[in-house]
Amino acid sequence: MKFTKGLMLGTLITAGAMMMYSEGVDSSKKKMVKKGKQFMKKMGR
Repeated sequence: MKFTKGLMLGTLITAGAMMMYSEGVDSSKKKMVKKGKQFMKKMGR
C-alpha cells in the first residue's frame, strides 16, 4: 500500500513540475501548489 501511494505521489509531483516548467507562469504554479496541498490532505486521511 505504501509503495503504490509513494508511486502515485511521485508521478503527480513529476507531472506538476513538468507542467510548471513548460508554462513558467507564477499563477499556474500557485494553483498547482494549492491543488497539491489539497490532494495531500485527502491522501493523509
